[in-house]
Amino acid sequence: MKIHYSILFMLAVCNHSLFSQTLRNFKTKNESNAKERTEMLDLLRADVKNYIEQEVVFVVKHFNVYGAYAWMEGEVQRKDGREVRFDGDAFDCCHVEALFKKVNGSWILKENGAFSTDVWYTCIVSSYPQASTQIFSRGVLLTQENCGN
Repeated sequence: MKIHYSILFMLAVCNHSLFSQTLRNFKTKNESNAKERTEMLDLLRADVKNYIEQEVVFVVKHFNVYGAYAWMEGEVQRKDGREVRFDGDAFDCCHVEALFKKVNGSWILKENGAFSTDVWYTCIVSSYPQASTQIFSRGVLLTQENCGN
């Protein structure tokens, strides 16, 4: 009889973990998301700073998390309030998009496209089939045609 209770308990735990994931909106920083949101945006901030050699902050337009994946869209601004400067003209100021993945309890930056002049995230949904489509904005989902899925 103990074995039956153990099996039922294990099934209940597995069932709860499979279905307990919810879509979380990180667009606005609050008490419940501050740590993770800051961790992810700091990763992106460091990458953008390395790319354009300027201290930046983000105006977040879209930021959803589901399970181990997160998708963010926003605008880049210089931390000092001045205009973002570029060497050359191969930049589309000042948008940024990023895909994050949680690995071993920490977020990593999988892909991002700050200032891209093309739609770099075309077919990103088929490239990351483990990521729920719920994290992506409508605009991203509209770019997912002809991706071989």
